[in-house]
Amino acid sequence: MNKFRSFHLPLLACAVLLLGACVQSGSGGSGSLNLEQRVQQHDMQLRQLQPAQADAWNQLQAMRQELNVLKGQMDDLQNVGGARALTERVNRHDAALRQVESSMALNLNLGDPLPANASSAPMGAPQAASGMPDASGASGDAGYAPAVQAPAASTWGQPSPQPVVQAPQKDISLALFDAGVNAYNARKYDEAQRSFTDFLKNYKDHNLVPEAQYYLAECYFQRNQFADAALAYDTVIKKYPTSSRAPGAYLKQGISFGKLNQGAAAKARMQELIKKFPNSPEAARAKNFLKTNQ
Repeated sequence: MNKFRSFHLPLLACAVLLLGACVQSGSGGSGSLNLEQRVQQHDMQLRQLQPAQADAWNQLQAMRQELNVLKGQMDDLQNVGGARALTERVNRHDAALRQVESSMALNLNLGDPLPANASSAPMGAPQAASGMPDASGASGDAGYAPAVQAPAASTWGQPSPQPVVQAPQKDISLALFDAGVNAYNARKYDEAQRSFTDFLKNYKDHNLVPEAQYYLAECYFQRNQFADAALAYDTVIKKYPTSSRAPGAYLKQGISFGKLNQGAAAKARMQELIKKFPNSPEAARAKNFLKTNQ
């Protein structure tokens, strides 16, 4: 019995050691696998952060550039003497303009002067040190050419006694007619048609009625509404036969008849045009029309 124990105990100890080694080897493999997954996860997070870092860097550079620009503007402002010096220069020019305004009886509506600061002297008082003209007309600023005396503080912003002459307003009828012509020239024929229709409705005795009627017919013609165009041209022919638009109305009405497949009416209108206005450019076009549409 003792011999059996002494023989099998070493074998059992070896088996336990081998089993422990296998267990340790298996646990080490899973640990390395978890470590590799964590490394891959961190690498993915870094890749996601790189674009955001690049955007933040670009924004930082832009802010730096803007800051440098602001610093440069502040330096320029300080180099010319600061805000107070600029205000004083504006007030000097304002004083000169008011002198011209007073001498020429104008009303420039210059408004109130700009205060330099709360502790400065009232605007309009002599300031020889800052370049404002003094009572003798001399100026402390050698670079300021006009040597004029600023008006008293009580006269700042006061209108000149000369009444302001307002420009006469444009006649409404002419404005409506011009709106139609401008729309027609811009090929906005719907808008032009409305303007000329309103003009003819509200200003029936106006001297531009023949022109408006002809333009209205032209709007129909340009929109391929040849039946309406023929009627509108006919109004020019019948109501205003001596107007400068009459030859054009004959010609365009004849063309409209041709577009409507009314060849006899088109030919008759062209012949009438040639008979009444033989020397007109429209008559020459009518002859060409008759040659090509026999």
